[in-house]
Amino acid sequence: MTRICKVTLITMLVSCLQSQAQRLPSPDRFEVEADPVAFIFNGYSFHLGYTRGHLRFDAGIFGIKQPSFAVENKLFSVFSSGGGIKVDYLLRRNRGLFIGLQSDYATDKVGLKSDGDTQSVSGVTLGLRTGYRFMFGKEERQFKGFYLVPWVGLIHALNPSIITSNGHDYTQSRWSVFPTIHLGYRF
Repeated sequence: MTRICKVTLITMLVSCLQSQAQRLPSPDRFEVEADPVAFIFNGYSFHLGYTRGHLRFDAGIFGIKQPSFAVENKLFSVFSSGGGIKVDYLLRRNRGLFIGLQSDYATDKVGLKSDGDTQSVSGVTLGLRTGYRFMFGKEERQFKGFYLVPWVGLIHALNPSIITSNGHDYTQSRWSVFPTIHLGYRF
């Protein structure tokens, strides 16, 4: 009889612990983001993210008509599009300040504003980034819900090109600073 009681008590204890463990939400979360700045400049930006502890992984696609203040030779128009990955280290789990690395493969369609012809050049970039994650969800719900991320990147083009059109040269920048804001939703 005592053996049956011991087995029953152990089974009940294990069952209670298992059901309690199943109720705890996972700290790992999927996220979706968009960059409204890209939309303002006749483009697009969509990203999928995954956070695990202090790390956040991101894969996304983007396109943007470069604003004239970002183009070195004002005679040219540039539309950049591509895809990339990012890895960030969050100083506080899920929110707050972060630092990270990014790499993109992008194509620039470059042409004179006075001419309809464009030339395409593609290449890889590497960059450092930092920003701040403002989470609007509640901490006890793992910050599920909307969030805002202003960030800035220092981007290095590994093999910038020079494009010549009608005697005018457009040189891709080797280094560029990219400030933006992402709006996201955490599941």
